[in-house]
Amino acid sequence: MSRLDDLFEGLPEKLSVEQLADLLGVTKQTAYGWLQNGHIPAYKIGHSWVIVRDEVKDYLASRRNQPMQQDD
Repeated sequence: MSRLDDLFEGLPEKLSVEQLADLLGVTKQTAYGWLQNGHIPAYKIGHSWVIVRDEVKDYLASRRNQPMQQDD
């Protein structure tokens, strides 16, 4: 099992913005900004975000060693 697998172990299939922020070690405001700017894969349905755990995991794996801009 990889460290990325360890990081996602036990998380539900769909994440809340708060869970995403905790997972990535950022504030909810930063997580919302990344979602709104399309930096993190998710779906906006009405006023809610649907964040699929495995899509985030795959996205992070594809961006290995590429830092995210904190202010984006």
